[in-house]
Amino acid sequence: MKIEKLIGLVLCIGLCGLNARADDRGGFEARLVGSAVGEHVAGVPSGGAPWVVAHGEAKVSDSGKIKVEIKGLLLASGANAGTVGPVTMVMASLVCGDVVAASTGAVPLASNGNAEIHDTIQIPSPCIAPAVLIQIAANTTGPVTNGAFIAVNALKSEADEEHGH
Repeated sequence: MKIEKLIGLVLCIGLCGLNARADDRGGFEARLVGSAVGEHVAGVPSGGAPWVVAHGEAKVSDSGKIKVEIKGLLLASGANAGTVGPVTMVMASLVCGDVVAASTGAVPLASNGNAEIHDTIQIPSPCIAPAVLIQIAANTTGPVTNGAFIAVNALKSEADEEHGH
């Protein structure tokens, strides 16, 4: 009798552990950086001027929940350096296998370059080589269709971090 209870307890612990891992499988999480002129990701061009990001992070769960927090997304040079220029709204797009797979709705880009996106998107399975683009969704003249990207996930070296790149 004791051995049956012990086997039942071990089986329950194992199954409970599997359920916890299934709920916490991960997804995709990345740091965001500003774009440079002349870049292309999944056929989407970068903006016509370089951008910087003070702090940016994107998280996409396997269930399609996407959360983007970005601070200080600003033009890096030119007459509008240190501002958002004419950009008033942004959206996030998930790239899978060098194709834009899904995009969020547009959200306001504050004058200090801050934006938050909380949305749910349809994710293909599997999503190979995922990337997140922050694209221009509107400017001072109105909505923008197929907007350029101004931030993207990337690896950054510690030297880049120390110099604010």
